[in-house]
Amino acid sequence: MLIMKYVVLIRHGESYTNRNGILSSELNKYRLTEEGVEQARFTGEQLKGLKFDGIVSSPVLRAVETANIINQFLNLQITTDNRAVESDFGEYNGKRIVDIPDKSRNELGMESFESQQNRMIDLINSYEGSYLVVSHSFPIRCALAHYLELNEEESFGMDIRHASMSVIDVENGKIMSIGSLLLSQRIKKIFE
Repeated sequence: MLIMKYVVLIRHGESYTNRNGILSSELNKYRLTEEGVEQARFTGEQLKGLKFDGIVSSPVLRAVETANIINQFLNLQITTDNRAVESDFGEYNGKRIVDIPDKSRNELGMESFESQQNRMIDLINSYEGSYLVVSHSFPIRCALAHYLELNEEESFGMDIRHASMSVIDVENGKIMSIGSLLLSQRIKKIFE
């Protein structure tokens, strides 16, 4: 059985979907903005010199670009994994967030919280060692909620900012940080 020791979940940098308030799981449509590129560089700088076994990325362009920028500071193997992909927004894919009715994901025909959570936990349980996983806000929130034993509604308050890092001690089932732009010295020592 493979055992992930630690995972650092990283949200992609700001993309044009975010800037324009659009929901999109399209693979190759939306790139990082200039600010998103800078955010990814900043995260790469934070991780420089630390030791990881690899990077796993969502196949969505904004995540792949973020992973590639971060990897300029680490020189690791990048694996794309469909389980880290953005949530399936159903018929609302490509729509502006303000135009979406105020209903539950299930009522709107979007991928459920549970489905997304199961995908992310399956991904985490498929790798051995310590990995960076570049994904999206909702999948990261779903994974964190699993370890915090929160349901979808209880997890709404989590702020997963662009290019932020959420660290999980998978072996012990503990959250070490949520949505951080900086890693504490205590966390950095784990990866030295």
